Amino acid sequence: MSSYDAFLNRRLLHFLATADAGNIHRAAETLGLSQPALTVSLRNLEQDIDATLFERSVKGVTLTPAGELFYRHAGALRTASRQAQEELKALRIGAGVAWSATVLPQVLRDMRRDYPDLAIDLLTGVGDQLAMQFAEGRIDLLLVAGGLAGHELSDARREQLVTLPMRLVVSHDHPLVGQGLVGVRQLAGYDWVGFYDDDSFVQLAALLTARHGLAPPRMAMRANSVAALSTFVRGTDAVMVVISSLASAMRDDDLVTLPLEEPLWDMPVSLCCRELVADRPVTRDFTERLRRAILAAVEGG
Repeated sequence: MSSYDAFLNRRLLHFLATADAGNIHRAAETLGLSQPALTVSLRNLEQDIDATLFERSVKGVTLTPAGELFYRHAGALRTASRQAQEELKALRIGAGVAWSATVLPQVLRDMRRDYPDLAIDLLTGVGDQLAMQFAEGRIDLLLVAGGLAGHELSDARREQLVTLPMRLVVSHDHPLVGQGLVGVRQLAGYDWVGFYDDDSFVQLAALLTARHGLAPPRMAMRANSVAALSTFVRGTDAVMVVISSLASAMRDDDLVTLPLEEPLWDMPVSLCCRELVADRPVTRDFTERLRRAILAAVEGG
């Protein structure tokens, strides 16, 4: 930034403070300036833009029509600057439901413990949804399994962390439990459930069944909630398709993973980071902790 730009920014702040206070003396006290110095700054600004910004009287100052127009634009710049500073103090994360239910909570708890002033925004969804949020600038870090095909993630660093297989989770009393290795043709007689708006899941499931000359699976339910899907599966004969790390975390007395004759398909797990925040120490620390946590979960699963 040139010295002129820096000087102009100070003048904008002087103008905004004076307009907000309605009085040059009070504005000068707020800014830590002498009243003559602030008066000179305001006069210079008016000369630079060739417009009178204030009507001056013994009671104080009020904005002229030109001043009101200038205030709207200068105020918008101030608001944008404050928002940018707040965003730079935050971790704005988008994560697939599998990670939000497994490794992320502990990583975020540790980050908040070590960075008490850190604000954390976590948006949970599936790859296609989150890629759109990333492209629109609503999140700065994106952790997903698959689901990014066809999305142009500009101004971002992308790292593929690991590739994980998909698994089938069913109720413990499902008819296929205890039947040995399960084939795709056996699955054709049952409803499937999966995550809402995950187009890659629907396409890959259809390709899997098509290889065996079968119609696409019947989708009984799609949701963006692990709890909703697992509760549904517990009370039906439906099969739930999830990434292996989530399948391991879901195993309990009511849910089991079916052994399969052949793999379903694999999903790449990717971490995308916006260039603007990639080199912040807190971002680097978070991404390293997340990377270690994911690899540990994979090895432990």
